[in-house]
Amino acid sequence: MDLLQLYGEVDEILNTLDFDILFQGFYKYRFALYNREEIILDGKVMSYREDFRGNTAKEYEGEYIAIWDVGFDPVEDVERLAYCLVHEMFHCHQYTHKKEGYPNDLDLLNYPEDVGNFIRKYNENRYLAEAYENKDEESLRKFAYIRAKRFKQYPASLSQEWKVEGLEGMAEYIGLKALECINPVRFENVVGDYLGKLREESNLLFDVRRISYFVGAIYFLCMEKLGRPVSFEWNSEQTIYEQNPIDSDGCVAEVITYDFIADNQRKRMLEKEAILQAHMKAAEYIACKGIICGYDPMNMFRLKDMIYCSHFILLYIDGEMRTINSEVTLRLEEGSNRNVVGYYV
Repeated sequence: MDLLQLYGEVDEILNTLDFDILFQGFYKYRFALYNREEIILDGKVMSYREDFRGNTAKEYEGEYIAIWDVGFDPVEDVERLAYCLVHEMFHCHQYTHKKEGYPNDLDLLNYPEDVGNFIRKYNENRYLAEAYENKDEESLRKFAYIRAKRFKQYPASLSQEWKVEGLEGMAEYIGLKALECINPVRFENVVGDYLGKLREESNLLFDVRRISYFVGAIYFLCMEKLGRPVSFEWNSEQTIYEQNPIDSDGCVAEVITYDFIADNQRKRMLEKEAILQAHMKAAEYIACKGIICGYDPMNMFRLKDMIYCSHFILLYIDGEMRTINSEVTLRLEEGSNRNVVGYYV
């Protein structure tokens, strides 16, 4: 299917949706499909521009538009692509209205590598899945009880985790509500897959940014299922989770130790070290004084004062922007999350 035809078919599906029912005040934002040769925007073809990168919301001509890279992430299933674009359009809506409360991805890379925290997080996810599946208030209270314990131990990290759930999980929730209107059977299948992701014994548990898509979406769907309206103030410094507290007073939740968590954690730390060492050994080191300005948050990790990026990085060096479109390892200034003293490429 050519890009223009795909655009037209997706646009036709999007025009069947009542965006204000999905979320009050939400509306259909402009969107673009693109590859490395061309961009389709507003049903018109134009040449590719380098500032179109990834699947996201981007500022263009003074407003936010939703964009999807069908070259890098081909989606010829028009129903799935339509719901994915609603997700990105909701990011447009968030960025247009909200000024506070966004996650700091570079801070999130410092998330504690604590097996005990991940054991509690996994139990928490299972209680959330149970609360949604069984429409069970008590399971939701157990979810909240464990969350409160984790927050008490790691308040800064949990705040970043909740911000991702509020940003990405909320957008995915709105996208899923759109999918429910487009194809209810597919909606049930996707939600079933997400419940499985919360329970699966895999490394997804440790990818806090990625799993927050699923946790956040199921959390908001669960609130809706239990008849709890989600209160939301655009410019509040509180996360959406904090704006909608769940009473866990008097609640006690069993926390089960699952052996896969400690085993997988040990293996993934060794794998990270191996990836870093192999790349630095094969790469050239370039000393510099720079600041991280752009990155792909889904494809990077930190180990001590090193950040590995598998796809690209955008650095501000000597008064100019430098884009590195390849595998790169950054050496950070001691104690910093953003300042770079050199990189391997």
